[in-house]
Amino acid sequence: MSTESTTGLELKDSMYGFVASKPQLTYTENGDPRLYFKAGQRHRHYDPETGWQNLPSTFHDVVAFKGAAQFGIQNLREKDRFIAQGSLREYTNKHTGEREEQFEATRLLPVTAQSKNTAGRTPRRAVEREAYSQDTASQEASQGEQIKRRVPQFQPAGSSPHQHAAPHIGL
Repeated sequence: MSTESTTGLELKDSMYGFVASKPQLTYTENGDPRLYFKAGQRHRHYDPETGWQNLPSTFHDVVAFKGAAQFGIQNLREKDRFIAQGSLREYTNKHTGEREEQFEATRLLPVTAQSKNTAGRTPRRAVEREAYSQDTASQEASQGEQIKRRVPQFQPAGSSPHQHAAPHIGL
């Protein structure tokens, strides 16, 4: 179900799960790409007395068309986690004649934190360390400039600001 707010914000249903079967790309009668795969959802329940309990996983049909189908076949593999935006739709299965439901995804997004689809990405901790080291380096440079700009407040008698004292090495 898609809804639109008075400000123009478009909201759709979404689902989070893992790709439970190999994604299959076919084409519609019009020649449009169609992606199909089974999605799994793990379920858990919290019991205050026993803690978290794993419940049986459920499996659902996911279908995507056109651009979403092309993106999905290029970026999703079996066991990858994903988020899909779209809507739940009922249809009649041509083989069984029964009413079934499937999630029709208009957008698919691999969840790369746990997905095998992480090529070319820098781990988050490395990015945080790099940002920290850049901040530290800029602070040290700033402190160094402040030290260079300091003018000594006291000059001993007979010394000139242009005289250089021998460095003191603490041994």
